[in-house]
Amino acid sequence: WSSARKKNFERRILRLTASAGFPLSWVSNPEWHKFCDEFVPGAPNVTRKVLTKRILREVVAEFRAEVKRKTKGKEVTIQGDGWTGLNNHHLNAFMITADKKVHTVEVHDASKERKTAENLLEEIEKVYAKLSEEWEVLVVGLVTDASGE
Repeated sequence: WSSARKKNFERRILRLTASAGFPLSWVSNPEWHKFCDEFVPGAPNVTRKVLTKRILREVVAEFRAEVKRKTKGKEVTIQGDGWTGLNNHHLNAFMITADKKVHTVEVHDASKERKTAENLLEEIEKVYAKLSEEWEVLVVGLVTDASGE
């Protein structure tokens, strides 16, 4: 396998994992390995660690660069939402809408912070600065769900 083909295979495995909602551990499934041995000879063995430590980071960086390129100079609206997951981590997500498409800017783990208006405002200001300076977009609005959390 050429390095380009191997890289493409790894990215396809990542995209398959995400789109099908597979747990990351599926790539270690012996039946998957047997399938590859029989029908995709020479295919690289993609481990869970490789998926999360290298491939995912590379793909996210590429998606982020593409989104920045597509939204540069556009008017955008920021959306913010917070929730507490089953693991008791409190997350604040910030997205933008540009050209009728929603893009994630960042998800902040606020578990160790007090849930105050001041802390939320500080997060919003950081996101606004990032969008203005790094993404080079024009923020024209902000929407939140006004939750009491």
